Amino acid sequence: MDEEGRSAGSTQGQMAQYGEKADALSLSWRVGCWLSEKKKKTFSIHTFSQYCRCRGMELVLVDSSRPLAAQGPFHAILHKLTDVIIKAREGDAHAQGQLQQVEDYLSSHPEVVVVDPLSSVKSLMDRWTAYHIIQECIPKDKGGDIFMPEFVEVRTTDRTEILQLLQEGGVHFPFVCKRSVAQGSASHEMAIIFNAEGLKDLLSPPCVAQNFVNHNAVLHKVFVVGESYFVVERPSLKNFSAGDHSTIYFNSHDVSKAGSSSFLNQLDSRDKVSCPSLPLSREKFEHVLTNLRQQLGITLFGVDIIVENRTSRHAIIDINAFPSYDGVPDPFSVVADHLQSLLTQRSAVPRAGTVNANTLNRAEVSVPVSIGPNKASVTDETSYTNGSRTESANSGLIMLTNGTDSNKGRDLQSSERTNGETLAHPRIDGLTDIVSRKDVPYTKFGKGQEVYLGGLANGNGPACVTASAEEDQCCKQLTNGEKLGFVRLAKV
Repeated sequence: MDEEGRSAGSTQGQMAQYGEKADALSLSWRVGCWLSEKKKKTFSIHTFSQYCRCRGMELVLVDSSRPLAAQGPFHAILHKLTDVIIKAREGDAHAQGQLQQVEDYLSSHPEVVVVDPLSSVKSLMDRWTAYHIIQECIPKDKGGDIFMPEFVEVRTTDRTEILQLLQEGGVHFPFVCKRSVAQGSASHEMAIIFNAEGLKDLLSPPCVAQNFVNHNAVLHKVFVVGESYFVVERPSLKNFSAGDHSTIYFNSHDVSKAGSSSFLNQLDSRDKVSCPSLPLSREKFEHVLTNLRQQLGITLFGVDIIVENRTSRHAIIDINAFPSYDGVPDPFSVVADHLQSLLTQRSAVPRAGTVNANTLNRAEVSVPVSIGPNKASVTDETSYTNGSRTESANSGLIMLTNGTDSNKGRDLQSSERTNGETLAHPRIDGLTDIVSRKDVPYTKFGKGQEVYLGGLANGNGPACVTASAEEDQCCKQLTNGEKLGFVRLAKV
């Protein structure tokens, strides 16, 4: 796991055509980026930042020594906090504090897009847990065409107990011994155990013992970005069999990095003749990728797949969050496009009502609102009142009312700020509860009293809007202790 190779490739030439355009573009979103120093280098963060600017996103490198909230507001958080997660689990107070402030920020700002959910990333930091998740995502009706090799977690050094555990778990010799913690350079240190005598060479528990599957020294790294994926072929371990062999220790990163050549990834002469490389069948694993995305809610991850020699069965042997994407063509563009897509989708979710209470029905309630950091705009062709005149919905000219019950205002300009903060959220007026069919009274934004914004009901529009004394979960920015001025929409 935690596959971090060299940078995903040189893109300076590709960026040349964008360089002059980037600074001239209007930046619509701020993306907080919290990565380790290693990840910043392997993913060439400065180059990636330019790709983001070309798509209207300002990439802000988070300073881990400062409060996260003080560095916002953010429309999205892109992170690889795996090192922090592991240290926090080990009791590091500083890491626990860092993780807590991220969780607190996201809890207080549910409108922020997070790539990817911390809870899901945490589940991938433990191999035993991650492997069980993979097993759950493999359909049982595929006849074993794709599988997760049997595995057990070893938490003892007692030889008799280990042998019993292996037998009960269906793990046989030879097997690969991996550390349970799937993060950091130590996670790449592994061993192949060939016999009972070799059990003394197990890595310090807790560790995972997983059946070794002969695969003709070919590894397929599948890199996932949203609903797209890319397959990169790498060298891997040669074929082995059980017997009187000494334990082999190896570093999985070194054995399987691009261009690697060692005795461990060179097939024996007999295997070169009798075991030709078998092709990867995308039909066998695509549904597993879909299931992983849906179950974990993650969009940036990688899985390692091997093809069993003689049977062509596909085995998933590992998974990791936010991989290097080494070998993926133009990875910065792919990931930047994905971020932009997530932000655009989130912006299209109706956070404010724009429907007249007398016309709420299945055909008329779908009025998505696109919310950028500087303006609000509606995205269908319906006409809306804008101050004293009517504008086409797609014009993006929405009235600024500063939180007052006024039908007159001025256009919100794309560069406008209030006390240095960003105007981001429209407010609500004259909406009907789709469930009760009762009109929802207008409630002004102010200290302790505001409109709580509802969600969608089966794609048919706002489910409910409630006048509430609770804190509005969509509007967090403050000016002088009060809510910011908000944009108001009213249907003609």
